[in-house]
Amino acid sequence: MTERLIEILGKEAALFETFLELLGRQQEMLIANDADGLRLVSETIREKVIENRLLNQQREDAVNEIKRRNAIEGDLNVSRLLEMVDEQQADQLQHLRNTIFALTDRITETRNRNALLINRSREYIARTMEMLSHISGPSGIYAANGNETDRRQAVAIDRSA
Repeated sequence: MTERLIEILGKEAALFETFLELLGRQQEMLIANDADGLRLVSETIREKVIENRLLNQQREDAVNEIKRRNAIEGDLNVSRLLEMVDEQQADQLQHLRNTIFALTDRITETRNRNALLINRSREYIARTMEMLSHISGPSGIYAANGNETDRRQAVAIDRSA
């Protein structure tokens, strides 16, 4: 059963690498303002989330089976499991644990960076919409002689942002 758990953890690690790649592509699409590409990447991410849920359930089932077979009470974590398995399995488990921890940290960083890009885009859109809403009609201003005249407001757009 431990081999099955190692196999599932290996699949999870590979899936996390795929998540990281997809988040990198998502970041590229956000920067390039490619809505169609972003939609495709986001759909693939959703599919991988479903796959992750299935692997998570399989991992939980494998852990519960190991606990049942070995009459283990309470939680069974990797540290506790390392004490029960042979050296080769312990090395595999330790390596997978470290890989998954490193990948989850990188995924979190990339996801947070993408969220920042999305929020900046929303702010830019809101500012643009605000500027456009002021263009719609003339605004009354006072001329040097005190008379009110109609004048359209000038709008400046920063294209480098």
